[in-house]
Amino acid sequence: MSGCRPTRAVIVCTSSSRSVNTSYSFSAVGIKKCLPCAATVCAWQRGLRLPALIREGRLGVVTLNEKLADWVAALKLDDVPDETVQLASWRVLDMVGAMMAGRDTALVDHLCKAYPGDPTGVPVVGLAGNRAPEDAALLMATMGGVLEFDDSHVATGIHPSTPVVATALALGALHRIDGRRLIEAVLVGVELACRLGLAAPGVFHHHGLHPTAMVAAFGCTYAAAKIVEATPIETANAIGIAGSMAAGIMASWEDGADAKSMHAGLAARGALHALHLARHGVTGPASVYEGRFGFFRSHIQANPFDLNAIADGLGDQWEIVNIASRPFPCGHYIQPYIDAALELQRREKVPLDKIAAIECPMPSYMIPLVCEPRDEKLRPKTPWHARYSLPHCIAEALTTGGLDKNSFDTAALADGRFAALAASVGGVVAESDELRTQWSGEVRFALRDGSILRHRIDHLRGTPQNPMTEADIVEKFCRNVEGVLEPEAVDHVVESLLLLSHCSDVTALLDTL
Repeated sequence: MSGCRPTRAVIVCTSSSRSVNTSYSFSAVGIKKCLPCAATVCAWQRGLRLPALIREGRLGVVTLNEKLADWVAALKLDDVPDETVQLASWRVLDMVGAMMAGRDTALVDHLCKAYPGDPTGVPVVGLAGNRAPEDAALLMATMGGVLEFDDSHVATGIHPSTPVVATALALGALHRIDGRRLIEAVLVGVELACRLGLAAPGVFHHHGLHPTAMVAAFGCTYAAAKIVEATPIETANAIGIAGSMAAGIMASWEDGADAKSMHAGLAARGALHALHLARHGVTGPASVYEGRFGFFRSHIQANPFDLNAIADGLGDQWEIVNIASRPFPCGHYIQPYIDAALELQRREKVPLDKIAAIECPMPSYMIPLVCEPRDEKLRPKTPWHARYSLPHCIAEALTTGGLDKNSFDTAALADGRFAALAASVGGVVAESDELRTQWSGEVRFALRDGSILRHRIDHLRGTPQNPMTEADIVEKFCRNVEGVLEPEAVDHVVESLLLLSHCSDVTALLDTL
């Protein structure tokens, strides 16, 4: 069916529950308005003619879920700017490095025991043997996020790439896709995860919900749908099902438990299940986003949210350009202060025993997250707990000269030097508007002789205003894969990932990782 032709039909207007006889233009992929009742008509399953749409009751107001599913199905890499495609390849390279860096953590060891190998499964980055695709997705996403060394969306603070890339790699390996489709999957998954976060930036945190876990459930499902070339109806049903899986509470921030580090992995695993169910006929609510009992109203309730932020400019304005790669393996709130502290120390070369106090002005909402409870932040119980302690992060960074994948181990938690310096570090409410953002930071050293030294970071390294270059991303990758990849293999892997759009078989590429 091509083009549009006038057609007469009886349409039920969902806004007024009345039937009207009307004529309108119809195309297999077009969206038109029913003028008499202003109901939107969308023929969004390619090849399904109008009579079938009428019989199956799919004429009426198009939900946001359906609109996004149609966009996912229609996106082709040829329609994406070259620089955006390059950014997606960088995200894959960065996340694969983060996965390899997180391979040897205790949590990943526990998960490997819980999910042993499956010879019929797919390769897992950094691990020997294959796993079932859903287990591979869980493992890779957890590996990528466990060290907090992945990336962040600047406007929302969510970490979209780890769960989406893990989902795309696991399912892509199963279907032996090429690099172009992998990039398409990463683009749609990351883009829509970020845009869902933009509908209510910061609000999930205030309700004790981890926004990465909440929106990654959907982003991963979109990526999975793109991998298997799901129909828009299958995608919309899978997203509706994923809405019942979107979950993640912030209780681990208080005691450093492992559960938070699995949020990305659980989202990736759940996405594969949601899509599998949808492709076998299970339905999900079409109004999963805007419905009276949908995702936003059920989770943030009376707080405002803006659904227009999700679809406005979709496909023209890409949020992947607003993603920051983390220069340090810790909470992104803390990173500008580490950068500022290290730069101040490089500049002034102050003996640490001459520092009486280290003050960090910051937004008021950040203090409970990275500075409180005070006793626990001074002596964190677990490596993950230390990654969200401003005092410990600054103390370890200043004492050792930096932070990398080997920081925050059990020896660091017991190091008396770090604890002593951490006791001098504190957060205070910023008076300057410029310091009330999560991507800028100022550090003040109060010396024992009464003098004050300070340094300010206006834009953290890795943010769009101070971006990492390709060379920076490659350097970070190389540091993260030390001890995992053989030195002679690193250059080949880097080149393959940077030229991902030219890869003919993602499974073969994963076998080299």
